[in-house]
Amino acid sequence: MVNGSRSSIILPPHSGIPLTAEQIVVSLATSLAKVWNRDLPPNVRISARILWPILIAPIALINQLVTPHPIWIVLLIAIGGLYTIGYYWVRSQAQTVSLRRVRVGVLLVAGDTLREEFDLRNDSNLPVLWAEFFDQSNLPDYQPGRVVACGANSSYRWHAEVECRRRGVYQLGPHQLTLGDPFGLFTLSMQFDQTDAVLIYPRVAHLPQVTLPQGNTEGAARRRRPLWGALPSASVREHQPTDSLRYIHWPVTAHRGVLMVKELEIEPSGAVWIVLDLNERVHAGEGEQSTLETAIVAAASIAAELLNRSDRRTVGLLTLAGGQQLTVLAPQAGQAQLWAILAALAPVQPTNIGLAEFLHNSLATLGRRGSLIVITPQTTMAAGNGDGEHPEQDWVAEVVHLQALGLAASVLLITAATAEEQSAEGVRMLLARYNIPLQTLQAGTRLPAALTFRRKRKVIRSTPTGGAVTYEVDEEVG
Repeated sequence: MVNGSRSSIILPPHSGIPLTAEQIVVSLATSLAKVWNRDLPPNVRISARILWPILIAPIALINQLVTPHPIWIVLLIAIGGLYTIGYYWVRSQAQTVSLRRVRVGVLLVAGDTLREEFDLRNDSNLPVLWAEFFDQSNLPDYQPGRVVACGANSSYRWHAEVECRRRGVYQLGPHQLTLGDPFGLFTLSMQFDQTDAVLIYPRVAHLPQVTLPQGNTEGAARRRRPLWGALPSASVREHQPTDSLRYIHWPVTAHRGVLMVKELEIEPSGAVWIVLDLNERVHAGEGEQSTLETAIVAAASIAAELLNRSDRRTVGLLTLAGGQQLTVLAPQAGQAQLWAILAALAPVQPTNIGLAEFLHNSLATLGRRGSLIVITPQTTMAAGNGDGEHPEQDWVAEVVHLQALGLAASVLLITAATAEEQSAEGVRMLLARYNIPLQTLQAGTRLPAALTFRRKRKVIRSTPTGGAVTYEVDEEVG
């Protein structure tokens, strides 16, 4: 332990059993580490890489006292000098070396490139001979770690790039910087716990013409929107978590003692609900060629197309996030709603909830007006969980039931192969009997990007003379 300027090594009790050399070295390192790291920040730690030369020092001292010889003096001076210089080297850099990382750009869509810039700053009078940067980010295929060097009172900069091929929510950091002295006796570790969340939106593509639910006017059709907003209330119902507070019918609420909202008459174009089937038992394929990724791209693309129309449709999303957490975005209009839908689609993962059960449990949320677009890879009508507790149910029957309640429905079927389109003929014929259109989209189909934006990016090119030229490139990505 350390008491004032004195230090003593406290060896663990050994009950009469002699300590081994390894135990002595560990006890010695633990005691000395308390001295070496005094007054340092909690995230900075100095540790010894090599300790066995210190064990030679007592032997050389005893030999010098018993049989004096210059070699023992030289050995003591060499050991003491090397450890003193090594420790002073890393100690002087413990609070003068810093690392800064900056992410270039905020908006990232699947297929875009993420770029980070790193700046190692050394304000000490001694050079950083080597510094190992170790990163713990969970972004797929991203490996910014490297070993660099930096002169005294100078800085070193580098950058790292990766193509973000997968949509989702990821984390950059934490990271660690490790330095050393010229003799390899000490290491200086700096732990940086700062993290940065990275949201990678799903792609938005141009889909083949998707038939909207019948019974709703198209964008070019004449609309019967009242001059002063929504039409007067035709009925009231209980308040749902997704309902706006401005539609609360206060007289009825006071009379019944529960929140009641007005069901407003909407224009023929109506609100559109996009329902995404995430049942893991019906999805097939891997990566970008899977039915799951194609379904997510289709949901994002349909939302973008509807929200960018001139008739200002309101679009909502109903799906399940990771596990069994319900994700509900009430129908709204505008670009803000589009980015909210893309952000909700980014982290979704397959679940064990069947489409029929999901639709049945969502009756109260969907309401009795508007339109419904169901995106599913199911080419058969029955699809239960198959666990013995939930019998197989007919998801087509649930869609027909919703249409009977007032929700005009259509289905977009994501097929894993061309052969599956033939097996979906039975579903198509049954839906056609109830005037529910069905269209198919094959998984993995290459679709042109629909949502793009312009940005400026720095490009560094080397010259034949060994120099570097930096210039900005204005590019369109999406």
